[in-house]
Amino acid sequence: MEEVRCRVRCSGHMHTITLTESGALVLHDHPDLITERVLGALGGELPRCLAILEAWKQKDRAPLPPALRPAFDKRMKKWRQRLRNKYNCDPLDTPIFARTVEKATTLAYATLGKCAYKRQEWPGNTDRIRIGKPDICGMAVTQKKTIITVTIPPVWLARVYRRGLAVVDGWFVLDVLAEDEKRYLVLAGRQGKEFEIYPSQAWVNRSADGNWHLRWVWESTTPQ
Repeated sequence: MEEVRCRVRCSGHMHTITLTESGALVLHDHPDLITERVLGALGGELPRCLAILEAWKQKDRAPLPPALRPAFDKRMKKWRQRLRNKYNCDPLDTPIFARTVEKATTLAYATLGKCAYKRQEWPGNTDRIRIGKPDICGMAVTQKKTIITVTIPPVWLARVYRRGLAVVDGWFVLDVLAEDEKRYLVLAGRQGKEFEIYPSQAWVNRSADGNWHLRWVWESTTPQ
């Protein structure tokens, strides 16, 4: 992919965006993306440069400036070709680890849809599932769009989902940290202010009704 550089009006100024040869977008005039995302999550308007970055990641052509659209079209053509190749191949030719990760990702999407996290009351909300160190993040990128990003470990399928712990009391369970004969210590996604979601440790116990129930660790120093 050839490097593309363009200028866009953002927050009352002309900002520079570069599409690198590796396919990454670089926002030259936004050195602190984390802080700007947090401000957006708190209800502030997302700067246009960040909105373009999100559109690129979400494969949404409409918000992109004209200079980036030819590269976007080429990217999408390659992505569709990879999908066709993926579904036309013999599943037994795919390594077991890759098949496990794919299955875990699919199940995690379905599980996240059952959770009770706060979202914008508009269409266009987005969930993302990744594989890596357990983490969860929720934010409002615009006044009409909420994004929840979940990172699950490669062992999530066996260690969490198959134990029936994927969603407990409406919370998404990222990983099991410890266990004994009566309870599990888990890392789960907790609702914060507005649309914020963050990872927090919790105890999961099976109650007399036979169902799992979750209690955040900091609420009690002596788990029951």
